[in-house]
Amino acid sequence: MRTEARFALGSRAGPRSTNWKAWVAGNEAYIASRMFGSDMKVSLHSSGQCQWSATDTWVRRQGNLRNAERHVHRWQVTYPTGNEAVLLFRVEVPGTELRSLLAPTDHKKVWWVSGFPQGATVRFLFYMTRPTDAEPAPTPSEHRRHLFSLRLRDTRWVVCIVELISLSASDLENARSEVIAQVTAAGHVAESQHRLCLFIQPPPEGGAHGLLELCATEA
Repeated sequence: MRTEARFALGSRAGPRSTNWKAWVAGNEAYIASRMFGSDMKVSLHSSGQCQWSATDTWVRRQGNLRNAERHVHRWQVTYPTGNEAVLLFRVEVPGTELRSLLAPTDHKKVWWVSGFPQGATVRFLFYMTRPTDAEPAPTPSEHRRHLFSLRLRDTRWVVCIVELISLSASDLENARSEVIAQVTAAGHVAESQHRLCLFIQPPPEGGAHGLLELCATEA
């Protein structure tokens, strides 16, 4: 039974995003990007408590921080008991942010998403289902398709759906400016080759928390 999945935008040999990974352990689910190394991850706990946090590994390296101080943002969700699934998290990667990067040195399977319209942003949506023995098979549509599902020990499933959205050039530049300001305030420098992530709150009309992947500079 699959317990982890790697996903990315673009292709192994061409322009691409960083590699992302979703995985489950028991009844807990996690999401992280290769750009974070072992420092940051999203945790989606069976209690409904979710958090964007530094990892235990990062905390141990600091020497002067308590484990409770590692959380950047925490929120609560209510898991479904009926037929509906609940949206837990989203990862958004604009097509304009793909770059030629060094190919991964391992040969682990990656779900590559390509062939999207110019200017589109690809959104990876993560849902939690009710307990069910059968792997969910959502019906695809013109703008949405099922990418993979991961089974938790309690027979719930974390389901990844891909959809296309549109973010304007001004949206992206505002996001880029915001995350660079955060990097600068933390005493770091965002250089041209760096890739960045902005933690995003749910939109006013409802939805989920998420991460937006960006390059430090425009193409």
